[in-house]
Amino acid sequence: MDNQDKKLAQLLIEHSLKIKANDKVVISTSDLYPIELIRQLLKQTLQKGAYVYLDIMGLNWILGRSSWGDLTKIYLDYSSKDQLTNIPKVYSDIVNWGDKFIRITNFDNYSHIAEADPKKLRLFHKAYESFFNTMIDKKSWVLTYYPTPAMAQLAKISEETLREFYFKACLTDYNKMRQNGEKLARLMDRTKKIRIVGEKTDIEIDVTNRLAENACGENNIPDGEVFLAPVHTKTQGYIYFDLTNFKDGVDVVGAYLEFNNGKVIKAKAEQGENVLLNTLAVDKGAKFLGEIGLGINYEIKRPMRQTLFDEKIGGTIHLALGKSYTSKRGGAVDTPNKSAVHWDLVKDMRKTGSIIYADSKIVFKNGKWLL
Repeated sequence: MDNQDKKLAQLLIEHSLKIKANDKVVISTSDLYPIELIRQLLKQTLQKGAYVYLDIMGLNWILGRSSWGDLTKIYLDYSSKDQLTNIPKVYSDIVNWGDKFIRITNFDNYSHIAEADPKKLRLFHKAYESFFNTMIDKKSWVLTYYPTPAMAQLAKISEETLREFYFKACLTDYNKMRQNGEKLARLMDRTKKIRIVGEKTDIEIDVTNRLAENACGENNIPDGEVFLAPVHTKTQGYIYFDLTNFKDGVDVVGAYLEFNNGKVIKAKAEQGENVLLNTLAVDKGAKFLGEIGLGINYEIKRPMRQTLFDEKIGGTIHLALGKSYTSKRGGAVDTPNKSAVHWDLVKDMRKTGSIIYADSKIVFKNGKWLL
């Protein structure tokens, strides 16, 4: 038995979701690769007196988050428009049944849908919007990307190094992280405009009357970010994302966006530009921002080509194209940006010349918060 898997299961159950008797818990995985973690999750959830639905590949498969056997690729290749847009009701039934969702994503091939038809991918992403939004907005959930040989290859490190990195980043002291992030969150609560300046970047984001969420392991493991929803019609300026973003099986490198009145009016990338443009074309809301996040997990020091990790790196910022959350903290309760897309792009602000202003006052410089 791997004691780290046992500790991770306990963290997800007790810290992230606080599972108790009579909760309806969906344990959702991409396949059976993380079997020891699945066993521990099942055992510990049942010991809490909760009801369990064990979902192997189901929700993850229909969300494009299972690469096993190329089944998602086959589905995209051979589905008609009618089949893609009429997803079986069983997936909605699972989401409606569950109160709390433990979401374990693991890939054996990160490029499994790289060759998929972009038009079909847009339909695919749009089709699951309804039940996915129900899960994200109305249910309690936690997500982690479990280490696999494919993830090690993606990050260009050994499997042993990856596992050591992963568990160190995940099993950190979230109570200490919360204390460290609270001061930054309260600053964001008082701020009306955030200006970000750096390499090929000068962008102003309106966050008037928006409240920040100090995220410390409730929804993401690993975690470590302070985030809030912009007033999505008021973003002005331009930004260059220097960290590689791996999406739909393709590296998006050097993405550059220009905004006017909140909307992307120019977009390009040094590599993977088609993925960037296709994502922006999914729906109207994909061209506006749904989130600005500030990374505060200093246990994560190097990019992994995996957004769940990279957006948490202490000293980075990320902006999400598309959907904003509707929660009081971290979201836009009355005027959210609506989209099937929520795609985080990450910028490394540890570089010389990187500055963040809060209402014209410098609060961050070259990777460090001046609080």
